[in-house]
Amino acid sequence: MANVEALSTRIEDGIAVIVLGSPKRIFFDAEMSDALLEKLSAFADNDSVRVVVVTGGAPGYFVRHYSVAELIQTGERLQSSGRKWAEDTPYKAGSFASSMRLAEQMPKPVIAAISGSAMGGAFEFALACDIRVAQLGNFQIGLPEIKLGILPGGGGTQRLPRVIGTSAALMHILMGTTLSPLEADQKGLIHEAVAGKALDRAMEIARQLATYTPASVRYIKRLVRGALEASLDKGLELECNLFMDLCGSQAAIERMSAYENMRITGPSETLKI
Repeated sequence: MANVEALSTRIEDGIAVIVLGSPKRIFFDAEMSDALLEKLSAFADNDSVRVVVVTGGAPGYFVRHYSVAELIQTGERLQSSGRKWAEDTPYKAGSFASSMRLAEQMPKPVIAAISGSAMGGAFEFALACDIRVAQLGNFQIGLPEIKLGILPGGGGTQRLPRVIGTSAALMHILMGTTLSPLEADQKGLIHEAVAGKALDRAMEIARQLATYTPASVRYIKRLVRGALEASLDKGLELECNLFMDLCGSQAAIERMSAYENMRITGPSETLKI
């Protein structure tokens, strides 16, 4: 069972909420990463969970960043071993990297409710989430690793270019300047910056997503996530096949029929399903 200071969870109306850290734990570390992977795996396999929301447990923080003290220990072990880490060393994902891949690949949306500062590894995890909502405030968001003599090693150099483009990502990562939530929103690092609590907005989005058919959500996430990894022709082929599969489902037929049978009472009325 995870240490509640490192991570806690709850389920509300089909929405799983993961709370990272606590007032006493504001950094990612091995224990928090292990617990996060465990909980994400459980929610990914739980059919009653429709959406996963991840937020922070300490006031002013999503998570500050990955533990620098832990990284120093890793560096000192490497230094004392005399080993030079080669570029062609086989990649072996740890729990932190695996939790991010699971957030991307699980067949349900994962929303980051960025409830304060999120730098380095904390923002890298947010980048792996499908939707990022941050609350306005005097918070820091971004990838400042270059200032510590390292680089974003949790996927930041690979995911940020996919989010904002290569040129903008280079500028951000090379400068290492963190952004306010409003600046992060304006530059496209997050989807929304909200005046209220990020968790409230994330739950609003999650409740809306939970009203849709799970198959539609699952297929859309799969297609969009895979769009940059497959050729256009392959992507279009898969899109068509998944569309036809949904089109013949009872859930889709019922929803489309309800829409088709609605009566429009005025030209300005918005149709709702």
